[in-house]
Amino acid sequence: MSPRWLLLTILTTSYGAGAFGMLGISPLSPSLVDGFGLTRLQVAFIIPSIYLGGLFFSLPAGRLADRLGVRPTFLGGLALGAAGLVVGAASPAFPVFLFCLFVAGVGWSVVNPALGKAIMDLFPVRERGIAMGIKQMGLTLGGVVSALVLPPIAVTLGWRAAIATCGLVVALPVALTWRPLGALEHGAAAATQAAIDPHGVETGGWSWARRPALLVFFTSGVVLGMVQAAVLSYLPLYTIQALGFDKIGAGLLVACSQAGGAVSRLALGAASDRWLAGQRSVWLALTGALGAAIFAAYAAWPVSVPLVAGALAFATGIGAYGWVGIFFVISAEVGGPRQAGLLSGVAFASIVVGLLVGPSVFGLLLESWDSYAVPWAAFAALSALVTVTMLLAGAAIDRERGRP
Repeated sequence: MSPRWLLLTILTTSYGAGAFGMLGISPLSPSLVDGFGLTRLQVAFIIPSIYLGGLFFSLPAGRLADRLGVRPTFLGGLALGAAGLVVGAASPAFPVFLFCLFVAGVGWSVVNPALGKAIMDLFPVRERGIAMGIKQMGLTLGGVVSALVLPPIAVTLGWRAAIATCGLVVALPVALTWRPLGALEHGAAAATQAAIDPHGVETGGWSWARRPALLVFFTSGVVLGMVQAAVLSYLPLYTIQALGFDKIGAGLLVACSQAGGAVSRLALGAASDRWLAGQRSVWLALTGALGAAIFAAYAAWPVSVPLVAGALAFATGIGAYGWVGIFFVISAEVGGPRQAGLLSGVAFASIVVGLLVGPSVFGLLLESWDSYAVPWAAFAALSALVTVTMLLAGAAIDRERGRP
């Protein structure tokens, strides 16, 4: 195995461990509802609390990754995330628990920009899609494992034990991978110097905001983040309240959705390298169309047959999660060697805005109509909007890749 693929394997495994803890909050939401006595609307605050830190710290994190290198940024973020989760397991009240999730999310917001820079540094253009897909597959595989493992722990030992497990797993890469990831530090000083122009002035960090196609692209990330967060927040409760599954059954369907995301991120990353490599936005349009179809099916046809429900959940994962790898590849390629970390941070921040808004919108629609059909239909429309936007503006977005 070549050194860059070995490093990607270590990064992907570490990312998966981090995802185990962060995405593990989603399948635990039914247990948190019982533990804190939450309403359905209060559930909307759980997932956004994790990602709120990204709204404030993902851009600085991208600059940090560009300047300091991947290893200290990546592992430092995981360390902070682990600390927030472990302390959260002892929370005496729901607001304290949300604050602990916020702290953990600050650490998590550092991880994606650092990984985006790592892939830009390690891989040529023809391999970045598959590399990003493999990295993102680590995220969803971590989500699959957490959805299978954590609900039984919560049922038998309580939600606090499950949250503590999340924190301990996130901490593992910090303890085990510092030395193996040392190879990433090679050239960090050169990368820092590359971010300075010949006159010694730092490259403009906000130049991307003056490029209309990129504004459209990152706005689409907001909508995609809304869709993803709605699925993370409400698929477990929908499975229990509308389909009649128990908590462990809900965890299995969440695992199916994460598996769909894992498979599709790898497959779409490989496909975007091989076909239409210069038009990666087409693949975003495809996942948006699939998401629209599946959410419309949820609105019109609640399915409680386990095998069919599992298949739909798998397809839901493709529509809700499959786009992420390609979205980050486009972002990193737009940033180029000088600003890959920064533009990856902008991408994460745009997604975070959607992650913060999506669950609240879904929850308010659910409370107002007392039916899951209306919010699912609304989010089907949002997914369709992404497809239309990518078909209309995708060519202009794709031309931004490689610009100085």
